[in-house]
Amino acid sequence: MERTRERECERELVQRARRGDDNAFEDLVRAHQKPIFSFIYRLSGDPEITAEVTQMAFIKAYSGLGGFRGDASFRTWLYRIAVNTFRNHVRDESRRSHQEVDDNMPSSDEGAFEVLNHQQERRMLWEAVQTLPERQREALVLRVQEGYPFTDVARIMRCSVGSAKANYHQAVQKLKAALGE
Repeated sequence: MERTRERECERELVQRARRGDDNAFEDLVRAHQKPIFSFIYRLSGDPEITAEVTQMAFIKAYSGLGGFRGDASFRTWLYRIAVNTFRNHVRDESRRSHQEVDDNMPSSDEGAFEVLNHQQERRMLWEAVQTLPERQREALVLRVQEGYPFTDVARIMRCSVGSAKANYHQAVQKLKAALGE
């Protein structure tokens, strides 16, 4: 029930934005900016690239709002734009830099050891994810981090559901092999 209400509200905002209501589009941006930023960050690992790609994705969404058919949710459509914008950025820049997010270390030695151990595990996982081919990494992040069902993963990646599942499962197998599990 709650989800249906959210979608109706989102549809209304989209319609208002299509009619030129900039405040409605700003509301859509506020609702989706953090999830899109987090998603792109998981793909790139670089806050500067993430900020640039996120901004470009919203600019493209604003420009293409007239072409939004509503076959999928606005959120799914926006993720598709974000994926394509990221792919274009990677292709155009041909270089990628990675920056790890620093965690605050607790004051006790025992707590510091636990956090350090956890950071090392996360770093190893992060590095392994970054070695995956682009399509596999996208499928993995969309499914695991973003929680999308395979039907939405397929829509966002513009592939079949079977292809989305195959990319995801190949990613999982490669991570298991890389991490020795």
